[in-house]
Amino acid sequence: MIEVIGLVKRYGNREVLSNVSINVKKGEFVSLIGPNGAGKTTMIRSILTLIRPDKGEIRILGKNPFKDKKVFKNLGYVQELPNLPPFMTGRQVLELSAKIKGVKKDEIDEILDVVGMTEFANRQIAKYSKGMIQRIAIAEALLGNPEILILDEPNIGIDPIFTLKVRQIFDRLKREGSSILMTSHELEDVKKLSDRVYMIYKGKIIFEGNVEDLVKKFLGIQVIIESDDDDKEKIVNFLSSLEYVKKVFKEGSRVIISMSEDKREELLEKLISSGFKIKGFYLDLNLEEAYSRAINSVGNNAL
Repeated sequence: MIEVIGLVKRYGNREVLSNVSINVKKGEFVSLIGPNGAGKTTMIRSILTLIRPDKGEIRILGKNPFKDKKVFKNLGYVQELPNLPPFMTGRQVLELSAKIKGVKKDEIDEILDVVGMTEFANRQIAKYSKGMIQRIAIAEALLGNPEILILDEPNIGIDPIFTLKVRQIFDRLKREGSSILMTSHELEDVKKLSDRVYMIYKGKIIFEGNVEDLVKKFLGIQVIIESDDDDKEKIVNFLSSLEYVKKVFKEGSRVIISMSEDKREELLEKLISSGFKIKGFYLDLNLEEAYSRAINSVGNNAL
């Protein structure tokens, strides 16, 4: 649905994208993460033909968007810090967008209800909060039930309740077959929504895979166990003798184990067969820590 192949973009002597390739398949949610200045916005703007790359190919629905602008009728876009006309109302913005997309006006009321803006639809954009502007921007992107969504920091300024609602909307669209590419610094959204993640740093892709793979690569295999209080000290002592357990310790109500290799199944079997009552056993998906370690690791090495 979206293919980026060998993209290169230079500004003077500075190369902001260096032979970058990514793809988003049908019904897939892909996140593009990385620090400010890594090249995420340049990538998005190139896909949207707002910037012309120096080298490489871009395909949307199998077509070159620079030559066939019709592909954008099947694409919804949420811009980082949307710049909506302040003199228009939210409804007028959606009506204009619906006209451009060839979408029936009946859909506008449905979309306003979905994003919780029915009550404020006839108020001028100039009188909106940042969160309300973001809701209208998301509504605009959803018009026409697009096959492709490109989301550039879609949750900026919105409250936690609507953040949950947005996740539900995007998850439903993915299940219905839409392909979604998102850039975000909200790593909790990345963790909960993404099928795959690309991490970009100084214009180069330094990781591609799912969230679990990213955490395992940069944070290691860290398992969290929840059990009866009486068992916690015994579990620590029991696991300390296993050769693949690097570190085991109690942290509040949990026991945390770092392993040199992924032997979660064997570890759980040993615990159960030894009579411990395990209430929870899961991989610690601390994406924030893994992200930090990835950037520090690559930053300390020449690219």
